[in-house]
Amino acid sequence: MFNPIIRNNTMDKKYIISLLIMCICISSCSSDENTYTQSDKTLNVYSELNEKLATYNAAFWSENNIPQTRSFWKRLKGYLLADAGGALIGSVFGGWGSFFGAVFCSAVAGPAYTEHEMKSKDDGIITIDTTIFKPITRIPATRNPEDMEPANPENQGYGTINSNVTVTNSGIGYLHNTILSKINQKHPDVYKQSISSETMAKYIVTEMKEYNLTISETEQSILIHKVNSTIPKDDVDPNIELIILLKNAYPEFSDELSVLDDFATNVGSLTNSTELVKKYLEGYLQVIENSNLTDSQKEILKSGLEVAANSAVLWVVE
Repeated sequence: MFNPIIRNNTMDKKYIISLLIMCICISSCSSDENTYTQSDKTLNVYSELNEKLATYNAAFWSENNIPQTRSFWKRLKGYLLADAGGALIGSVFGGWGSFFGAVFCSAVAGPAYTEHEMKSKDDGIITIDTTIFKPITRIPATRNPEDMEPANPENQGYGTINSNVTVTNSGIGYLHNTILSKINQKHPDVYKQSISSETMAKYIVTEMKEYNLTISETEQSILIHKVNSTIPKDDVDPNIELIILLKNAYPEFSDELSVLDDFATNVGSLTNSTELVKKYLEGYLQVIENSNLTDSQKEILKSGLEVAANSAVLWVVE
């Protein structure tokens, strides 16, 4: 005998299931649309930022009488990108993860990348200056560096560390230079030696504790692995730019890395004047602050840029 109640219940269940499927489809489509919209929005924001930075760069060079055609020291750029890239890699663990990544990358990856290029050309060495708080006099960067006579033609080197010379007076970039300088003071020529990543990390963590900065051993291990796998210090190909290695390893940070690469390329021509580096950094940060990036995106870029600017006056390539 036909039971209308059972039939109605069956129809109700089918109706509910159909409704759920429709909701899921609508939700999925909406999610895909939101993802696309968000990605498209991010692309537009960075596109606008890059245009504004290009305008700022042109104005800065013009106002400070710096030639548009200028030499750039590729080896110094290796340091700057290693340092700023390390800060970016470590940012997944917050501020002090970013700091550890920057210092570790600077101490290990920067020298390794530079040394390989030096050996391939066989025309120089890195020298280390351990003088603490050494006063330095720099030539105003108003001429093409290619036209400048070296200070000591008979004893040219690719770079020296100006211990405790900084662009900023606080923050991640300031501490970056301070800790690297202290490590070099306690362990002379350490950045030219083949020491293990674990030993270098130990030196860094020891100095970090002096400023009440901590990072867990697990986070250290993860960051050490990330840096070493991204920039292999024992197998560096000088024909592959460091920015390519970083972008291939961290495509999610491709936009941020492009900004850091632009800064590193330009600031390399200003290192004869610490004041010019500071002025350039301040203007660059202001452009980013006035952009439509989110606060978190701005903070990530600020950390990397402060590290790169301070690194530019710490590792001086000549």
